[in-house]
Amino acid sequence: MTGRDRVLNAVKGHKTDRSVAAPYMGNYAIRQTGADLSRCQRDAASMASAQFDGWRLFGQDIIVVQSDTYYMAEAFGAQVLYLPNAMPLMNTPLITDDKKALMLEAQDPRSAGRMPSYIEAIRLVREMVGEDAAIRGCGTGPFVVAGHLCGIERLMMWLAETDSGVEDHGEALRHMFSMALETLVHFASAQLEAGATIVQLADSLASINVISPSMYRKYVLPYEKEFFARIAPLCKRYDAISLLHICGDNTAVFDDFAQCGADIVAIDHAASLSNAARIVNNRCCLIGNINPSGLLLSGHPYQVAHEAEVCLDMMQGYRYLLGTGCEVSIETPKENMKAFIETAKTYQGRPI
Repeated sequence: MTGRDRVLNAVKGHKTDRSVAAPYMGNYAIRQTGADLSRCQRDAASMASAQFDGWRLFGQDIIVVQSDTYYMAEAFGAQVLYLPNAMPLMNTPLITDDKKALMLEAQDPRSAGRMPSYIEAIRLVREMVGEDAAIRGCGTGPFVVAGHLCGIERLMMWLAETDSGVEDHGEALRHMFSMALETLVHFASAQLEAGATIVQLADSLASINVISPSMYRKYVLPYEKEFFARIAPLCKRYDAISLLHICGDNTAVFDDFAQCGADIVAIDHAASLSNAARIVNNRCCLIGNINPSGLLLSGHPYQVAHEAEVCLDMMQGYRYLLGTGCEVSIETPKENMKAFIETAKTYQGRPI
């Protein structure tokens, strides 16, 4: 069974030859192969080569073609500062008032910013690996894009003022979210055409550690539902799947996650995987939730293997991919990552 088939079967609840190894390791793979982070963020060939080399080194089932999260905001006009072999930084927010927010227009992912580079990188990786691995693309959710464009503090203030009736920024907020959504739909569509197996909506700022469940349901969930509904026909056409990634302990909205339309929901290490499985109850597949800043980073390989086995034991009977509870630290020991992946490959199931 190929890696791509293994992932698709696991997500759909079909039989697989073994468990899926799916750590979130875009930047980690780049660093482990000696490639330059900044170059990979801007050059498709460099990104593709680094991810392919990382896959040959570790043999995971999902290749993550991603580095930073500013590629969509940059396409809208936000200024990004690139640093040598490091993650970029955002400069002054692009949007400072409602009028500027209402001037936003959806961007073409085939020509705007670095989105074309990511699309091309996916195409190149698909050429390199064929069906032997699934390819996970990138996609920043509307809430995060809005935070990048106007600054997190301003976004939170606009939400609070609108909800309390102090000042109405509702039109500006809805317009920002809508333009980001429209761009993401077209970006994800282009990734599917290029060969992505998994397209995602990653909205880390929409965590319940940041906003309330009611705010999530009012300002985030409707756009998630629209994205997954619009992308579903294309996923079916290309035999691909969709993923929702929101950081933090989102237990209060796990039921909403299960109903948003995503094929896969990522569970952060801050949340209980068993609670997530119980609440979601196989309405979608779960991925997670080994702590990337815990034993994976600072423990021994045998501890990592045990932690992975605990997750696999716990999730028997559920649609599940063994993954990390967020992105793998670039400082993670190679031996620990190999132990994580090897555990998925050799796991025989919990004794009855």
